[in-house]
Amino acid sequence: MASGPVARQSAMADFEAARSEWEASFQHVPDEALAYLKPGDDYSLGGLLTHVKWVLVHYRRVLGGIVAAGFGELGPQDAPGEAESAGQKARLGMTPQQRRAALDEMARLHSAVVAAVARLGESDWGRKAPVVYGVGQDAFPTSPEDIIGWLRDHYREHVRQSADLVTAWKAGS
Repeated sequence: MASGPVARQSAMADFEAARSEWEASFQHVPDEALAYLKPGDDYSLGGLLTHVKWVLVHYRRVLGGIVAAGFGELGPQDAPGEAESAGQKARLGMTPQQRRAALDEMARLHSAVVAAVARLGESDWGRKAPVVYGVGQDAFPTSPEDIIGWLRDHYREHVRQSADLVTAWKAGS
């Protein structure tokens, strides 16, 4: 990955674009489909937004932890069972009334990640820290640049998935 202020600005602009793409895609989910769970899937259509919010919370914690630890080794940042609980909520979906609040919360979480990156010194953008993501796992070298890339890709992964799920919901309606 390229480093430096231009690479960082470009990555952050693409992160913003990916969020916009995800939001635009989610606007195409009919209210009636927000609770749709395709057989065999982990997330309902509305639950995709719940899942996206959880991933933002998780990686915001990791980013904050890396900085607080001075880029030293960082242990798991999530409470035991928290990811599983978020997964259960993502299967349930949401009501049309919950959609607006969930989108507002996602925007707040996204802004918190952006603000955390904005506070970083230029030399910290690509700086790796050994992060242990789960109990008993080996440390994985992680930089703020990596986190932004993962979050950007995560938004885009669900753009296509939501469209596919809307198609499946329409076919089954």
